[in-house]
Amino acid sequence: MSLHAVGSRRRGLGGYVADIPNVARMHNYLLDGKDHYAVDRSAVQDALEYAPELYGLARAERLFLLRGVRWLAERADIDQFLDLGCGMPIGRAVHESAASGARRGRRPRVVYVDNDPVVVAHGRALLDEGDSVVTVPGDVRDPKRLLTESRVADVLDFRRPVAVLCSAVLHHLDDGRPREVVAALRDVLAPGSALLVSHMCGDHAAPHITGMLREVYATASAPLTLRTREQIAGLFDGFDLTTPEVTDVAHWPNARPRAGRRTVTSYGGIARRPCA
Repeated sequence: MSLHAVGSRRRGLGGYVADIPNVARMHNYLLDGKDHYAVDRSAVQDALEYAPELYGLARAERLFLLRGVRWLAERADIDQFLDLGCGMPIGRAVHESAASGARRGRRPRVVYVDNDPVVVAHGRALLDEGDSVVTVPGDVRDPKRLLTESRVADVLDFRRPVAVLCSAVLHHLDDGRPREVVAALRDVLAPGSALLVSHMCGDHAAPHITGMLREVYATASAPLTLRTREQIAGLFDGFDLTTPEVTDVAHWPNARPRAGRRTVTSYGGIARRPCA
């Protein structure tokens, strides 16, 4: 989930900042992982004071990712996946979900990408499987450079459909960057490729809540930008959304009405690049 591990404060080994909250480690803490420090736990607790639903939201986003990957392998017959801002390895992995939905005898090819050097090191130790599943350094904010990296091109054939996974990462980009990133990715994807997005939404959040969450993440390694459902839907421009289009990730693929109104939620969907 992380975007960058280097901020304005003191740098550790490899450019890694160990004395400020890191969004990859914060997310890992929300998922009951082990890869986090006291500074990360403190930041998460500050955020939970204003939006206690973040704890369940992290799980809902993760389960949506895994369900979506299996759906893409099983229903869309996609066997190549690019997981951007993959975050710390935890629980069932993307390549395992892809394999569970793949045709018999077909081995999915997965590239995990993160620009946090510690995330990359963890991924290489725990996820990589020969030439078909690899973890590489890369920055989602520079998709054109990322897609030309030799290690990515060695594993994924962009002449065939590829599923790009943007799970819980684009809300760490501010201004209009998410649309720019998605557009750059769309332009190089083959027809039949797919885009999976989950993104935090603050449609029902009071201004002081969104303001406090922004303050918490402003001290971390990446900001947090809550967008509207309409803005999140706009990220899929140029793609054909699959049913149920953009919905609460906790309910995908069944667009059931939410029980009660939460301050912060996460919307997402899966879309395909048109074949014509």
